[in-house]
Amino acid sequence: MEKLIVVVFDSEPKASEGSRVLRELDNEGEISVYEAQIVAREPGGLVRVIDNTDLMGVPMIAGGMAVGALVGLLGGPVGMFVGGTAGALLGTIGDIEETGVTDEFANEIKTALTPGKYALVADIAEDWVTPLDTRMEGIGGVVFRRPRTLVKTTQEDRDAAAHRAEMEQLKVERAQARSDRLEKIDARIDHLRAKLEEAIERKRDKMRLRQQQREAKIQALQAKADHAKGETRRRHEARIAELRRDYAEKVATG
Repeated sequence: MEKLIVVVFDSEPKASEGSRVLRELDNEGEISVYEAQIVAREPGGLVRVIDNTDLMGVPMIAGGMAVGALVGLLGGPVGMFVGGTAGALLGTIGDIEETGVTDEFANEIKTALTPGKYALVADIAEDWVTPLDTRMEGIGGVVFRRPRTLVKTTQEDRDAAAHRAEMEQLKVERAQARSDRLEKIDARIDHLRAKLEEAIERKRDKMRLRQQQREAKIQALQAKADHAKGETRRRHEARIAELRRDYAEKVATG
């Protein structure tokens, strides 16, 4: 199952050690890492992204913004980004919405990630929680996780529904309006029709992006499977199958 995890540490060395543990678990096939980054909470409350050599080999999945969006939500607003990878991490509220992350989850992390503390934020796939929890707790990390759930109604869906509803109402009013109001009503209907098309196109763009992300993740997992044997290979192949099932379900639900 794909999940967003946040592991909070008291110091940067501990967070760096956590990144090494994350890579080891990935190499062992216990988890698959899609995105990962270390951040620090500054005294003023801003979140600072920290470059880390142990994470340089983690493939930043093309278009994958889950980690960046969650970092942005925690920073509120994000500031003081450093290093060459920082620009690729910027996500949007729409990105975090599609992960299924709730305010409750974000608030739990904000409460734990007080000024002076560090967090390892990652998008991973794992079959069970014990391997990661045991290793992270052993070095002083506090683990938070949230499954990346299927969001059936997106912001684009809600925008499109609102535009359609207003257009229908205006059409009813138009049938009863005085002639001097028709031009303004028609202009408003045309404006809403354009907004509706924009919302539909944004959703198409996101669907294309999700497909690109899925293919990039599958390729990364397949590369690992090709170099693995036994149970480790089986885990990678099972995660590939899960990605394909999840994407098929998202397409089927629109």
